[in-house]
Amino acid sequence: MNILMLYPKYPAETFWNANRAYQLFVQRKANLPPLGLLTLASYLPEEFEIRLIDRNIREESTEDYEWADVVFISLMAIQQEDYRHCLEKARSHKTPIAVGGPFTHAFPEEAKAEADWVCYGEAESIIDEFIDDLKNDRRGKQYEGGNKTNLEHAKVPRYELLNNLNDYAGMSVQFSRGCPFKCEFCDIIEIYGRVPRTKTPQQIVAEFSAIKKLDFRGFIFIVDDNFIGNKKKAKAMLTELADWNQAQAYPYKVLTEASLNLGDEDELLEKMAKANMNLVFVGIETPDPKLLKVMQKTQNIPGNPLAKLKKIRSYGINVLAGFILGFDNEDPRIFETQKQFIIDSGIGVSMLGLLVAIPHTQLSRRLKKEGRLLDDLVLVNQTVEGLNFIPKGTITKRTYLTEYAKLILDLNQPKTYFERITPALLSLGKRPGKGAYKAHFSETMIFVRQVLCLGFKEKGTRRYFWKTFLKVLFKNPRALEALCVEGTYYYHLSRHAKYVQSNILNYLENPSPRDVLDEVVADESVDDAVPVSA
Repeated sequence: MNILMLYPKYPAETFWNANRAYQLFVQRKANLPPLGLLTLASYLPEEFEIRLIDRNIREESTEDYEWADVVFISLMAIQQEDYRHCLEKARSHKTPIAVGGPFTHAFPEEAKAEADWVCYGEAESIIDEFIDDLKNDRRGKQYEGGNKTNLEHAKVPRYELLNNLNDYAGMSVQFSRGCPFKCEFCDIIEIYGRVPRTKTPQQIVAEFSAIKKLDFRGFIFIVDDNFIGNKKKAKAMLTELADWNQAQAYPYKVLTEASLNLGDEDELLEKMAKANMNLVFVGIETPDPKLLKVMQKTQNIPGNPLAKLKKIRSYGINVLAGFILGFDNEDPRIFETQKQFIIDSGIGVSMLGLLVAIPHTQLSRRLKKEGRLLDDLVLVNQTVEGLNFIPKGTITKRTYLTEYAKLILDLNQPKTYFERITPALLSLGKRPGKGAYKAHFSETMIFVRQVLCLGFKEKGTRRYFWKTFLKVLFKNPRALEALCVEGTYYYHLSRHAKYVQSNILNYLENPSPRDVLDEVVADESVDDAVPVSA
């Protein structure tokens, strides 16, 4: 059986799609490969022929469809526009379609109506039934994969199916699934559960080794939504990964995502540093503890978040972070509060988005019960659109959109951006491990291209880039590596911010007739929804 695996394109303008910067500085076509499809491929029978095409790299041909017996598509909700294109092409060639990924959790009815086979949840537990149905052409099937997969039995993803690993800036590895916390807006706990399940240290080393054997040169992203969901097992894995990285002369720098309580864990941070982790994304969301309590993100409340960020950086690990606007009863000064906190935090790569009630989350269920959810307003891109519900408090959606557009543009102006990252870069500590700072020739060239672009070609940026560059060079040269990351994302975000502002202003001139821009809910009763003058 011939399987054509397709990974839809991301929209050109999202926070996460930094391909233009990677193409310019790193000279790679995209950021990360489709790990879900690579993982699924490892479970298919040996007699199946597989072609994997990431449409962010290249598009499939007519011959690919004529060759295929079945088209597999895995996607997130944000990829659904290109997904429709894939569906149309497959149908035009009368090729049956199997669909999986987070999209099926968010939009189960749409997936069911559009595909011949649909997997909800994890594929490992239903793979034998699915394969049998494929072989016997039993269509119209849906599978509830759940979230109980024992990852200690997981197979190594088939990275060799990628046409060229070095088309990507990074490779993806998954250590765990699930998160112990219960953030109201999050769909991760809905899909993967609240009991973190992990692979063994030996499995992770095997995946790193498989990537190295294929001569990949770049970073490796451990894509867990919360890497420290099980701290004990994370520490054990990091110990073995550190030994492997050292034995291999530190071929890879490692990135991951974690909750802010990472800043309380010295032993864990030390092990991360020894494993050559140089970057972590944390979900800060808001500095307001009252709002954190509302969103059930209580793990962020104890302690001083700025002190935690400082602790993380002291181990040589730079920080990216996520922030959200749109929670119930936000103070009208929240825009200035968020801005000042982001500046004080020193975080350059700040994913500031508007709150979206993702389907089938605690938040969407609550808002629906309260009569505030705008069901017909389907939003998936937090930095371009948001608030698919009537806000509670005193801030209307019109105000949110207007002030957010100003804020994201201001935060990504060259002066604001480079001045706030400078103190953070100067405070970045040294990661332990001989050879951990040895720069490859390709990394040196990335930095050269960045200096040429930001230091010479970008007129409005030059002054601020050079000021930061020279301070880091003379006061903390080990942070040049982090500056390179910050500069790459600055190039992307400074352009994305302009798009966001333009897109929002255009929307406000011609909003959806289903939207509610000038009403708020003043208290617990939805009957108190009142119009507010714009």
